Amino acid sequence: MDIAIIQDNQVVEIGHYKKLFPATSFPTTGPDTSFMEANSALGVTIWKPHDKTTQKLIPVAPYIEDNQVFTVEVADKTEEDLTADIAVESANVREKRDQLLKESDWTQVTDAPFTKAVKTSWSTYRQSLRDITTQEGFPFNVSWPTV
Repeated sequence: MDIAIIQDNQVVEIGHYKKLFPATSFPTTGPDTSFMEANSALGVTIWKPHDKTTQKLIPVAPYIEDNQVFTVEVADKTEEDLTADIAVESANVREKRDQLLKESDWTQVTDAPFTKAVKTSWSTYRQSLRDITTQEGFPFNVSWPTV
């Protein structure tokens, strides 16, 4: 756990509490509130709540907010970020779809032990999987067919 040493309401140093205070024995949970207060220290946070679909975290110089030290800020994603997100999620959905198709390939062989109705049902399922990329919410909001 990283902590920040504060002087005059400014971050002076950030580091792991055991490296900043090597001669101090800590409980397994790390420094408690009274230790932090006595040593002018605050916890360091590398995350902030944000909407992952439209925002991202960017590294910044440490700053104090709500009695914590943050090393990130929330920023709107650029068009390039949004395009990359679509590409990554599309690839993930296609990979899952391809795996489900692979797992059901055996149902389409001519000697599969099914009635015609069951084989047709499997065929419909497989077509629904192939059609995933044409769904309205693709790639972020996909309705997966059931077997």
